[in-house]
Amino acid sequence: MTDTHLEADRGPVVAGWHKAIADNLDLLRQAAVVELPACSEDWIDSGIDVSAGEAISLLGAGAVQIAVEPDIRLFSNVSLWWRVGREGQATKSIRETTTFNAPASGRLFLIAKHPGEWANERGDLDPGWPRAGATGGFSVAVLAWRGVAAAGLTRFSAGDTSGLAAAEAARLNANKTVPRGWRPLWRVGDTGIFCEKADASNPPHIACCCRFDAGILQYPVDVALDPTTRLAWSWRVTNLPSALAENSGATHDYLSIAVEFENGRDLTYAWSADLPVGTSFACPLPWWDKRETHMIVRSGTADLGRWLEEEQPVAEDYARAIGGPLPSRIVGVWLIALSCFQRGYGACDYAKIELRGDTGEALIGP
Repeated sequence: MTDTHLEADRGPVVAGWHKAIADNLDLLRQAAVVELPACSEDWIDSGIDVSAGEAISLLGAGAVQIAVEPDIRLFSNVSLWWRVGREGQATKSIRETTTFNAPASGRLFLIAKHPGEWANERGDLDPGWPRAGATGGFSVAVLAWRGVAAAGLTRFSAGDTSGLAAAEAARLNANKTVPRGWRPLWRVGDTGIFCEKADASNPPHIACCCRFDAGILQYPVDVALDPTTRLAWSWRVTNLPSALAENSGATHDYLSIAVEFENGRDLTYAWSADLPVGTSFACPLPWWDKRETHMIVRSGTADLGRWLEEEQPVAEDYARAIGGPLPSRIVGVWLIALSCFQRGYGACDYAKIELRGDTGEALIGP
């Protein structure tokens, strides 16, 4: 995360991009700087026609202010989305910057939106989402490269006062990939905050480092849910992203593991800074409030930094926290991290994730 998201005046950043574009025309097939307002009701035409397979980089500066008191701002790592053509899939920027190979030929469209606003993967907007009152927006440099993106970004960075091109080149060279078997939940998009790790002093695990960000990893399963079904896992939380109770929209920054059911609901097991163990509550965010329920399984800071073993009776927890008819199957396990509302930092490691029951076991890993 760079400092460009804190700048009220993006003029110098944009001016630097225009100069860097002019200085690197030999590396760029096309380029543009696009302004994305916070409350757009439709996708913004970038003016760029991309060709299938070509490398495109986006650099996003600015912030969308969704509340003044408390001060809640979302940055382009959470709210910058792109798609190719009117029927292409909505895809989020990985950080304040992203690079992708165009999935098809067509016009590139951009938009600034909260991850919950989508009606479908195509990027149609949910009419029930409350959009009034958001201010600000993003300036986005769109760079269509003639060759390798990392090399182009490195040279482009010489004239980029924002530091975003250099950050994106470093991200590409680091080559961090989504942990094996997992995939980003499309509604939230890829983030780069989860990765696999293993060393002599720790078991193989998935590490999560979440700063001013939001991410959900999804592991597809098909497991029967009955009274014997249990979710087991090991985790080591080293930093909680909130020091306040996480059950309000303004403080809903947390770390958790979740099970997704065939009925579209999910139950997340969270570590709270303040709420008592056993507390459950519906997600305080629009759209998610009808689908997601949180249950607190750890609280406070006393056990931070230690590996802890957990096991939860899923059917019993569903009945207590959600209620109603019990779904018959679990269709996914999720890892969730949010730190975008209070702009804090969360860090957690997950290992030995497993669904157990009389009908069998599903080892999810790592």
